[in-house]
Amino acid sequence: MIAMAISCEPRVLIADEPTTALDVTIQAEILDLLAELRRRRGMALLLITHDLGVVAQQADEVAIMYAGRIVEHASVFDVFDRPLHPYTRALFRSMPGVGGRHERLQAIPGQVPDLLRLPSGCTFRDRCDQAIDDCAIAVPPLEPKVPGHTAACIRA
Repeated sequence: MIAMAISCEPRVLIADEPTTALDVTIQAEILDLLAELRRRRGMALLLITHDLGVVAQQADEVAIMYAGRIVEHASVFDVFDRPLHPYTRALFRSMPGVGGRHERLQAIPGQVPDLLRLPSGCTFRDRCDQAIDDCAIAVPPLEPKVPGHTAACIRA
């Protein structure tokens, strides 16, 4: 699939879950190959994944999506060091720790909304521990909160 995708020398390669269901050895080989192709060909790589470990290892920038919308965007370092959106923080709390930490994982309460019947306002508000009444009024815009770091949250 990768050979077919690069055969017409694209300037941007979109890789949607390229390592899903692969063992860690093959996953590492595929990610190394994509990184090498990116460097050698000077192409951009848009990596779509649920694996935040892959994001931390491969990405320069990250966009976190919830219910079909980008809710946070910044450099990978900024998002991992200082997540601004409550959903991003909840994602990190739900991941296993590194370095032998054995803390209990925190599930994100509630359920993802029906994408055909999105609620008014912020789509994460029913699951958010910081939601206020204003969160139900309007969809918060993705806007800069600090230089180079955007979030779609009125409380960020």
